[in-house]
Amino acid sequence: MAKRPQNNFKERQLKSKVLILCEGLTEKNYFNALKEDLGLPKTIAVNVFQSNKVDCKGVVEEAIKKAKRDGFEEIFVVFDHDNQSKRDEAFKLAKTKSITVIFSSICFEGWYLLHYKNSTKAFSSEADLERELKKCIGMENYEKNNFKHYSILKDKIGDAKSNAEKSRLAVIQNNEGVEIFNLNPFTNVDELVIYLEKQKT
Repeated sequence: MAKRPQNNFKERQLKSKVLILCEGLTEKNYFNALKEDLGLPKTIAVNVFQSNKVDCKGVVEEAIKKAKRDGFEEIFVVFDHDNQSKRDEAFKLAKTKSITVIFSSICFEGWYLLHYKNSTKAFSSEADLERELKKCIGMENYEKNNFKHYSILKDKIGDAKSNAEKSRLAVIQNNEGVEIFNLNPFTNVDELVIYLEKQKT
């Protein structure tokens, strides 16, 4: 007698509700493009923090509210160093609520740069980092919030993940005792990318 194929409908239905709350549109557009490319389920929501002021602690507070209201079980907050004053408070609050912080210093474009090279160069501002990024092939006309960034970078994502890990380990080792939110450069965007790749159905 032929074995009946296993029905994994329940397993698919039971996937955790995941929230990725981004500080800005650049991050939201990138992760939405990645989500679409991987064919990820609607249980993974990518939202942007709606506020007139840049406040990474506010991103965490908003994520807590959304989790309570909409039943998200796993939460990621994505924000930059960008010389914000409440980085330490944001990290501490996220830790108390088991929220994973995806942090880039000085800004998210540092993740883009790692698609091209392994860099441990510290940048003092977003403008400085963008000038460096514009030297890379395909990024000469870089503009924030453009939907095309992911499609330009996707073929180099393996290099970016490897470079991000190498850079992060080197910077942490060379700055012993310095809190993550004060490191420059730093990014752990690769960790969220790897998590999302594992959710592919």
